[in-house]
Amino acid sequence: MLNKLNKSETKFKSKDKKLILSIAMCTFNGADYLTEQLDSIVKQTRLPDELIVCDDNSADITLQILNKFRKIAPFQVKIYNNTERLGSTKNFEKAINLCQGDVIALSDQDDLWLPHKIEKLENIFKSNHNIGYVFSDALIVDEQLHSLGYTMWEGIHFSIKQRDIFKQGHQVEVLFKHNVVTGSTMAIKSEIKNLILPISEKWIHDAWIALLVSAAGINGNFIEESLIKYRQHSTQLIGGKKFSFSEQLRKTYNIKSNSYSIMAKQFEDILDRLILMDKLKANTKLLINSKIKHLQTRQNIHEISHLKRFYWIFKELFSKRYHKFSNGWKSVAKDLLY
Repeated sequence: MLNKLNKSETKFKSKDKKLILSIAMCTFNGADYLTEQLDSIVKQTRLPDELIVCDDNSADITLQILNKFRKIAPFQVKIYNNTERLGSTKNFEKAINLCQGDVIALSDQDDLWLPHKIEKLENIFKSNHNIGYVFSDALIVDEQLHSLGYTMWEGIHFSIKQRDIFKQGHQVEVLFKHNVVTGSTMAIKSEIKNLILPISEKWIHDAWIALLVSAAGINGNFIEESLIKYRQHSTQLIGGKKFSFSEQLRKTYNIKSNSYSIMAKQFEDILDRLILMDKLKANTKLLINSKIKHLQTRQNIHEISHLKRFYWIFKELFSKRYHKFSNGWKSVAKDLLY
């Protein structure tokens, strides 16, 4: 049962109090790369106070690796095995809920953390007590951890201009265009649990957390540094591949026919949660409703003939919603050619 956040719940802990830091890790058939990730956590300049691992009923030796690690880890390790598979989003929901720390760092099973990651995250929370989450860039690497020559932010086009807008407090506007927060680089304050849990099944956990927290008026922050090596491999759920515009167009032909309708429902879930938690401001409500209308219009455009599309595309251009909520002329081209 969700409880409304009261004022005392949104005031973060005193700067004089030592932060207790948890890691929420989710695993599923992760034997190939898990040991390297666990080793990178042990090598942190600031060790975590606890590691919570929720395994989604793995069929390989993931649990054996975890149990062996628990016996030698220099910090508390708790392992939970799901008897039925929850999927990534609900598994992270469970792991976050089980963490006891003031700060909760999210971890995938197949990356590698650079030694100062936890220390850097902790310093940001200590220096700014009113933020709800922190994230960083990530170095994109292959299966053997060799650099692919670009970072996560370069791959998702989180540009210097967008970073400046984000820093100036217009985080919702950035996140409404696209998610720029990668969960495996993210840490959150435990005080936001009541707001973000349960996580909507329509969302990936990192996008839900970042957008919902920012829309509720609780700022996020970022570190302009790659603090993890984000591994690319064939079995990962979400990758960090860098796509050219022509590749993006080709992907457009393979998207679900109702994809924009699905996205509109995602933002309806954000709206409903903000209302439930009494965190919806008038300007945010207008912004969300405008985003939903834009998505619904794009869905309608894809369901009519190409000749009839020009009127609706022109109308969206005139309203400036293509540039505000999508990728401007690139999105126009997609809607014309789909």
